[in-house]
Amino acid sequence: MNRQRILLGFACLVVLGIVPGLGAEKLVFSELWDPSTVSARIFWDLRLPRLVLTLSLGGILALVGGTYQSLFRNPLCEPYVLGISSAVLLGVISSELFLQHPAGTPVSISMGMLAALGLVAVLIVFSASPLGSPERVVLFGMSANFVLSSLLFLALSMQSQNVGGGTLKWFFGFLPWPSWQEGLWAVGGGLVTLVILGSASQALEVLRLGDAVARTLGVAPVATRNLLLVFTSLVMAGVVAFSGTIGFVGLVIPQVCRFLFRPNSMKELMLLSFVMGAAFLSLADGLSRALVPPYEFPVGVLTTLLGGPLFLWVLWKKK
Repeated sequence: MNRQRILLGFACLVVLGIVPGLGAEKLVFSELWDPSTVSARIFWDLRLPRLVLTLSLGGILALVGGTYQSLFRNPLCEPYVLGISSAVLLGVISSELFLQHPAGTPVSISMGMLAALGLVAVLIVFSASPLGSPERVVLFGMSANFVLSSLLFLALSMQSQNVGGGTLKWFFGFLPWPSWQEGLWAVGGGLVTLVILGSASQALEVLRLGDAVARTLGVAPVATRNLLLVFTSLVMAGVVAFSGTIGFVGLVIPQVCRFLFRPNSMKELMLLSFVMGAAFLSLADGLSRALVPPYEFPVGVLTTLLGGPLFLWVLWKKK
C-alpha cells in the first residue's frame, strides 16, 4: 500500500510537469523566465491558472462523488445523480434564452445557482418526510434529473446551437481560461470542501451502517444528511455553473482509490480521492488541448473516454 501511494504521488508530479506544456502552441523552456516572450505569457498567464483550476475542480468532483457514495450507501452515485447539474444548466440556458445573458456571465451563473437552490429545497423537504430514505432520495433526484433534462432539450430546441459551441458546450464540460484570481478562488473552494467533508468523514462512516445504527452511535441521520446535501449541492452548483458537467470523475475516482489503496477510513479515502481526482482531470484537460491542435475537445468527453475503460477495469478486477 505504501508503494502504491508513492506511485500515486510520483504520477501526480509527472502530471504537474507535463500538462502545462500541452497545447497547440509549443513552449520554449529557455524563454519561460523572460516575461516579454510569448512562451512565458502563455505559460504563466494561461496554462498555469488553467492547471490550478483543473486541480481544484477534479479534487472537488472526486470528493463529492465519494461523499454521495457513502451518504446514500450506493457505489454508483456520482456528483450529478441528484439533478443539480441539470438545474444549473437549465438556469444558465434560461438566462441566455430569455434575458440575453450568455453562459458564463454573472447573471447566467446566478440564475443557475438559484435553480439549484430551488431543487435543493425540494430535495430537503422530501428527505425530511417519512418517505425520505436514502434510496428514495436518490430515485427522486434521478427523476428530477430526467424532467429537467427534458426541459433543457426543449429550451435548446428553441435556439440555434452548434455542437461544441454556444450553451451546448456546457453539457460536455467546458473549462474556461481563468485568470489567476479565478484560479485562486477555485483553490480556496477546493480546500474548504476538503476540510468540511473531511470533518464529516466520521459521520459518513457511521451513516454507511444504516440510520438505526447511526442513531445508537449519536449521529442524527436526517439532519446530517440534509446538511451535507445542502453543502455539496451548493458546491456542485458552483462547479457546474463555471465548467458544465464533467462526467465520470466523481464516479470512477473513489472506486479506483478503494480498489488500489484499500483506505482504512473515510477521511483517508477523501484525501486520496481529492489527489487522484485533481491529477485525473488535469491530465484529461491537457490531452483535450493536445490531441488535435489547435482544436480543443470539451474536457468531459476526455474524462468519459478515459474514465469509462478505467471503471470497467475496476469492475473486472473485483469479480
